[in-house]
Amino acid sequence: MKFYLVDDDSDFVDVMTALLEAAGHTVFADIAALPAISRIVTKRPDCIITDMMMSEMNGLELCAELRRRDELKNTVIIMVSAKIDDHWRNRANEAGADGFVDKPLNVETFVGQVEEIIAGGPRKTSDAPAAPEHSLPGRR
Repeated sequence: MKFYLVDDDSDFVDVMTALLEAAGHTVFADIAALPAISRIVTKRPDCIITDMMMSEMNGLELCAELRRRDELKNTVIIMVSAKIDDHWRNRANEAGADGFVDKPLNVETFVGQVEEIIAGGPRKTSDAPAAPEHSLPGRR
């Protein structure tokens, strides 16, 4: 499978990349959401994994933006975050995420968790969300 990772923590991107590549997957990555959008459209990954909390454009906004694009309707989007309570999981779901993986990652189970979410498939286009109404705390 082809993955696209978006996280502003390059060390975290390196860990996810190593785990996914070790499982035989192809991985592309960016450390910022805005430049990632056009690259994601060009690369057409099977799955996008994005951090929820990033500067400039957060993962919720990125997810909602990607969900509005017809060319990505069959792409699975997974949100990763240390914000693990139901409120944040619901926000990720509302933004259009297909699944959620907690930070810190469990290196023993990460690839299995991702593959399980992918097996569930992407959202139907009728489920595409509207843009999030509220930005995250601490945004400029």
